[in-house]
Amino acid sequence: MKKAKRVSLSLLLILAMTFAMTSCASSVRTAAPVAQPNGSSAAESSSAGPAEKVTLKIYAQYSDDSEKVPYDYAKTAMQKIMPEVELELIQQAQDDDQKIKTYAAAGNLPDIFGTNLNLIRTFQESGNILQLDPYVKELGVDEIFLDSAKSTLYDEDGHIYAIPNDTAWVSGLFYNKAVFEKYDVTPPKNIDELVAAVEVFRKNDIIPLAIFAKEKWPGVQLFDMIASRENSLGILGLEKSDAKASDAAYSKAAEKIKRLVDAGMVAPGAFNMGYDEALALFVEGEAAMLINGGWATLDLGPKMGDNAGLLIYPFADPGQEEIAKVNMSGGGSIGGYAVSPHSKYKDLAAKFAIQFSLKAAEGRVVKRGTIPILKNSPEPEIPYTQIQQDYIEMVSQAKSTTAFPWGMSNTKIRTALEDNVQRLLTGDYTVNDFIADTDKVIASAR
Repeated sequence: MKKAKRVSLSLLLILAMTFAMTSCASSVRTAAPVAQPNGSSAAESSSAGPAEKVTLKIYAQYSDDSEKVPYDYAKTAMQKIMPEVELELIQQAQDDDQKIKTYAAAGNLPDIFGTNLNLIRTFQESGNILQLDPYVKELGVDEIFLDSAKSTLYDEDGHIYAIPNDTAWVSGLFYNKAVFEKYDVTPPKNIDELVAAVEVFRKNDIIPLAIFAKEKWPGVQLFDMIASRENSLGILGLEKSDAKASDAAYSKAAEKIKRLVDAGMVAPGAFNMGYDEALALFVEGEAAMLINGGWATLDLGPKMGDNAGLLIYPFADPGQEEIAKVNMSGGGSIGGYAVSPHSKYKDLAAKFAIQFSLKAAEGRVVKRGTIPILKNSPEPEIPYTQIQQDYIEMVSQAKSTTAFPWGMSNTKIRTALEDNVQRLLTGDYTVNDFIADTDKVIASAR
């Protein structure tokens, strides 16, 4: 987005008031596909489509339970709402959107596809994304979203290009309590204590941090988590203000990453490691810490029980812990399911995608215990785990948020951060080179 929208504090505070939200009521038009008390959808009686079966191709994430469960829930629900539609799933690649961009370049976009802010920007310019405003109006979707979640629905131009189905998460640094206890390491609260912990784990052949550096965004998020201790804008400050990598908050963040890397934070093979492998190492006690978004709590609770813990951003200088911990790293931006304007069944695909996304949002709450973004959301089937409660408590203290890399609108600056932070993580790249290279791109990109 050309004017990056940081998640409002109200959106974050819904994390701490989940149960109050779920009782929120509203008057929704009968055409709106919102769950009714009997489990049916108002759209079931209003959705009209061709009598013959239509197959829509959907490009969606489907690699673990956090993705499979809401997808399957939505698919089952849509078989009742729009039974004339069959889905052909194309599993979304974890490749920074290269595959979907290749589809677009070849004129072969799936009818429906998962998207994010940067992909929306790219496809807006190339004419490969459908504006959903008239379909949203027809179905009354804007009336279904909680007011605090609407910032992830509307783009800065006032239009809608995708329907979100997940809450606005912030990033977290998780720790394996059993590993910390085994090696008598106290959960760190500042950068000095974190470096000391890394050294202990490395000495005992434990991977200090499971970072799935096969993807570049976790490294940028680590940089943001550190920089936002001193500049609450974090990485957004580098594209939305006159901040530079040479400024204290960012140069110190680079120095702290270098310090952690030199202490042995990054495991051999980290740059070929995907999330599934990183998660397994962490759960099995071969890695002491894990970096990811708050959505990881949905996996960690069931897999680890009370053995999963949450560190409150232990990156501040000693003595600055209390002041800095209210600055959250991460936040929400527009994204979700979008539709190809070139689809043979454009109108049908748009109505299906909208309702499918809403059902996926419902499924996340019911089956996964995610924080609701819709009014009248049902209660989770399983009570919140301890790590989810810890996450809610952490976010309840937030006074500001930043963004995930996909929430940055300046592609040049984002790419520079991805590449240069990745180089920092190798240990073969100096802080001075990071600053010089990054500032050079910032100067040309503004």
